[in-house]
Amino acid sequence: MIKSVGIDLAGTGEHKVRCLDEGAQPCDGFTFQSTPEGLAKLEERIFGDGSNPVIVFEPTGLAWLIVAIYLKARHPDCRLVRVQARKVVALRKYLRRSSKSDKIDALTLGKMPFIDPERLEEIYLPPAKIYAIQRLARQRKRLESEIGSRKKRIGSIVDGYFPRIRQAFSDPWSAHARGFLRSRLNPLAVVNAGEKALHAFLTKARQHGKADAVESHLVYLACQEAATVYKLSSSVGTIDEDFFSALQDEISRELRLMEIEEAESEAIAKHLEELYHELHPSDNLRTIPGVGEHTAPIFLATVGDPARFRSQSAFANYSGVVPAAKQSSDAEAKGLRMTKAGPAIMKWALYQSGQIGRRGDPQLACVYYREMVHYGKNHKQAMGAVMSHIGARVLAVLREDRPYELRDIDGRPVTREEARRLILLNYQVPEEIKRERRRRKQVAGKAVKSSRRKREMAAHRTNEAATAPQPVEVMTISQS
Repeated sequence: MIKSVGIDLAGTGEHKVRCLDEGAQPCDGFTFQSTPEGLAKLEERIFGDGSNPVIVFEPTGLAWLIVAIYLKARHPDCRLVRVQARKVVALRKYLRRSSKSDKIDALTLGKMPFIDPERLEEIYLPPAKIYAIQRLARQRKRLESEIGSRKKRIGSIVDGYFPRIRQAFSDPWSAHARGFLRSRLNPLAVVNAGEKALHAFLTKARQHGKADAVESHLVYLACQEAATVYKLSSSVGTIDEDFFSALQDEISRELRLMEIEEAESEAIAKHLEELYHELHPSDNLRTIPGVGEHTAPIFLATVGDPARFRSQSAFANYSGVVPAAKQSSDAEAKGLRMTKAGPAIMKWALYQSGQIGRRGDPQLACVYYREMVHYGKNHKQAMGAVMSHIGARVLAVLREDRPYELRDIDGRPVTREEARRLILLNYQVPEEIKRERRRRKQVAGKAVKSSRRKREMAAHRTNEAATAPQPVEVMTISQS
């Protein structure tokens, strides 16, 4: 009987399969493709003799999804699990230190249920709309990251060539500021046209109302300063009309691309909101302090069915907001980093929610204060504890589908205004402690870099000595 099946998935080629019996010994091996014939072959080989083995995948792209949904549809009681790539690598090195192949990887996956059965992650196949929210939320986050990078690039270019111009605008990304960047990035031409022409242009580019005269004047002064510098430097020949024309073309293109991304992000946000309210009409998630428009759909989609987590601890392990453990005899390491388990987007949402939530929830503020002031943690370590508490609130609200009730540290209900007063009075981390934690982290970082540099230099010296010419010992043979 087959007890375990390891499937090493390929991106486009054939998938390798190794089947193991009750004694963890290979009993079958074959390949298949993600075609109707290939999937039927897989099903026949692993279920044909009445076996119901544990089927183990490594999360390779999305290749696992077609195989998983086919097997689950045909055999609803089968157990499909995924394992972390780091664990597979570690076990493969132990089993076959000097070899690596797809067959060995499949065999390694098949061994996992015998070696670490408690830590196998059962594959969760969410309903289609939950899966849609997952993909939309990730796409929206990618777009927002690209928008942020593009803004940074535009800002660095404009600030480099035209100091103080962007700072003259009350909002450097307003409609009239964008209009200026799109067609007025030649300070010489702006100055020649005059301040009135600039004010008229900004008023026209502004979506609502008349342009602020003070703002227009500040922009004009910044253009004057830049124009003066460029006039004095014209003899070099680097800055001329062609330079401004090329620069204007570059910034205009960046703005067009950025606005396309913004429009797509808004369209995704609208679709996300519709799906979110359809699946979670009570909107109780957003009653948790810190959970808002961006993070609530992420939590809903990532958690999916809250009943699949047997406890808060299981959910914390899934989301990865638990510190790594390192203990030996009487020694135990403290302040270790969080584990690398869990979806990255979930950790991002927990961090963002924690940053906002600790400013409005006395219990979260107390956790952060205690970690920073009494336990000597730095900001990120303290936020790890806050993230864990946010995760517990998210799971509880989704399980019970009731609004979160704001309470003080003694469990008494409080209003939002009372909560903010409590935080201001009791849980404000002193600035000197924040500075000390930042300084300590910087010193620790430098110490780690210094230690690494010393090891590298020592290795270099060792290699140098090994490759240096060695003295030749001449043996004298005595003649008898």
